[in-house]
Amino acid sequence: MSACNPDSHPCKAIPAAFAVADAAAAPKKRNREIEAGRADEIPLGGRKIVEIDHLSIGIFHLRDGFHAVRNQCPHQGAELCKGSIHGTHRPSDVGEFEPALDGRVLRCPWHGWEFDIVTGKGLYNEKDRVLAYEVRVHDDGRLTVLI
Repeated sequence: MSACNPDSHPCKAIPAAFAVADAAAAPKKRNREIEAGRADEIPLGGRKIVEIDHLSIGIFHLRDGFHAVRNQCPHQGAELCKGSIHGTHRPSDVGEFEPALDGRVLRCPWHGWEFDIVTGKGLYNEKDRVLAYEVRVHDDGRLTVLI
């Protein structure tokens, strides 16, 4: 099998997805702050799924803080936030493995689609993503999600 053809769709999509993940831009600014529990309820590496205004949202405690994504895979609607959390590898030559995004890749439990928890970006093509929300930790330990 030959190396990745830069003109083929899957090979162009993967670097684009990593560019979004590398930039790790904050989620879109939203102005409604909703209570979502306490920071000490979610251990490092853990998650909590909450219902906010008829939305199911997963809140994740990563090394760099708290992040939230919508608990619905855009593929077929699975409860995305019940999937596994892991890292991935960047595209590379055959036999080379370059670890990336350690502890911030969420894999859908139904079909394995992968999303960056920080940005919501799908890691398999240029367009797909899941909504990401800003999470605030207040001085008293309260967590709020901006929707």
